[in-house]
Parts: sequence; C-alpha cells; structure tokens
Amino acid sequence: MSNVVSIDGPVIVTRELPRQLQLFEQVLGMQRIYDEQLDAEQTAAWFGVAQQTARILLLETPGTGIGVQLVEFSPGSDTVIRVGGVGIASDALKMIDFFTSDLAAAKQAFRRHDFELVTEGAQMQLPDGNRFIEAHIKGPDGVMIAAILSQTAPAANFVSVTDRLFSEVQSSSGPVSDFEPVRHFYEDVLGIAMGLSYEFESKAFSDMIGAGKTTKIRANNYGRVVEDVMLGIIHYGLPPGSFESLRERARPPHRGVVGVRLTVRDLSAVLECCAQHDIEVAVPAASLQVAGREFRSAVVRGPHGVWHFLREAPKTAVD
Repeated sequence: MSNVVSIDGPVIVTRELPRQLQLFEQVLGMQRIYDEQLDAEQTAAWFGVAQQTARILLLETPGTGIGVQLVEFSPGSDTVIRVGGVGIASDALKMIDFFTSDLAAAKQAFRRHDFELVTEGAQMQLPDGNRFIEAHIKGPDGVMIAAILSQTAPAANFVSVTDRLFSEVQSSSGPVSDFEPVRHFYEDVLGIAMGLSYEFESKAFSDMIGAGKTTKIRANNYGRVVEDVMLGIIHYGLPPGSFESLRERARPPHRGVVGVRLTVRDLSAVLECCAQHDIEVAVPAASLQVAGREFRSAVVRGPHGVWHFLREAPKTAVD
C-alpha cells in the first residue's frame, strides 16, 4: 500500500497576489480556506529559506479537498522560474489543468479579467481515441493554466466537479529532461500508482510548445484519476542539449509553481524510503501549525527538481 493518501494540489510562489486571487477565486471559482502570516522561523521550517517571512493562503474548489497554495514571501525574489510560462524548458512544473464544461465561456471568463490566451484551442487525440480541445492561458508569475474540453469521454471520467464552468484541478504537470529517474521516484519511492500513460505524435501539440518539429511525446500521470491532482511528467522527444533545464531555479522563494502538496500516512517511513533511494530532502521534518491545526511536514525534491510538500495525515483520517 502506498504511503501517499492524496495529492492535493500545486504550490505557487507569487509577487502578484491580487492577480493570483483574481485567477483562482474570481475566474476558476475557488474559495479561501485560510490566510495566515508566518514569521521568519516558521517560514524557514515550512520552506527552508532564510531571512524571509511568508503569507500563505490555501484556496480550494468547493466540495473538494483540491486546490492551490499561494505563498507570498517578504522580501521575496524577482526571479521567475518559468519566464513567460511557455516553451520547452524542462525540470519545473508548467501547467495546471482544469476541465471546462464550456470552452467558449471559459475563454470569455479569462479575457474578462485580462488574462492572455496563448493557445485558443489545440485539438488533441490520444492513442486510446479520446479527443480534447485544450486552451492555454498565461497567469501571473509564469503560471500557465490549461482549460480542457473533452470531446469524447465524459468529464466525470477525469474530475469530480462537472456541473460548473471549471472543475477542480485535474493535474499539474511539467516536462522532464530524463524520464526514467522521475518515473522511478513516483512508482518505487513514493509508491504512487500510474493513472494514465500515453505516447503520441502531434503537429498541433509540437507547434503549441514551440518544439520546432513534430516529435514523439511520452507522458505518465501519477495518482487516482478522479480523486487526486494527478502529477504529470512528460518528455517532449527532443534531444539532450536542445532545451534548458530549470531545475536550479525551481525553488522558493523564486516565483512560479514550485511544487505540489501530498498527504501521507507515515512521514518517517516516506523519508526513510527517500534516504534509501538518495532522494534529496529539501526541508527536514518539523511540526508545523496552520489554521489552528498542528501537523508534521517535510519537503522532498524529485529528480526533476519539483518540491513535494509532504504533510502527515492525522491517524483518524487514514485509519
């Protein structure tokens, strides 16, 4: 049995908090769960950074435990992990995916709040025959949003919220330089089941990412397909040296999608397994508190540089 109870959503570092709140609350329909201030000692225990304080906010889609955590450091950093949000650079999360019930209305909602549509709607077909239309939207701090309309399979095959304009976060994904070490990390170290896997060649997709040619895409998505925010790893089929690695930039307090939140049964057991497989512990285990609740937490860093914020579930929540 995997020690991972749930995959709860991405962590975003921002210096454009009002715009992030516009995006996730006003457009994507999330609600604020907490909004708290951390002093320097607490900030170091959460994020492993020195001489910073932080404001942390948790937003969730109503009726789910899925959402995003926004972090505003002070004094913060001017460095953006993924400048412009787009491109073929690897080793940092890139997309936060949502399903939509009405793509035209979804695009109108983004435009109404002055968010730029980078891709109006690329046609995608997977090897299993499922077809999707995917629009990409540029958010603040280099964050990219995908609004996906399923043309074949019901949206309920992928998300739990299907009766609103936007679902909960369906997945958070990013390109990787080296596929196998990341696959090993998710499957053998964290023990997360693979929910979706596919390979395809698509001129539309290759053009959308700016690959310069049609390439063979390989992708694995880890987690429960409906209940979790799936963790997507994708290799664009480009040769080494033809793209930039963002691994060393993808860390707090730099701005953008720095990682994902996971709830685990036994934090000590996860950290022991990570040590056995030489996985970096970016922030050691500590007892933290937010919204009046205390919990144990640590951060491990995958081979692709993504930070995994591990929170130990209360025993009653997993018994």
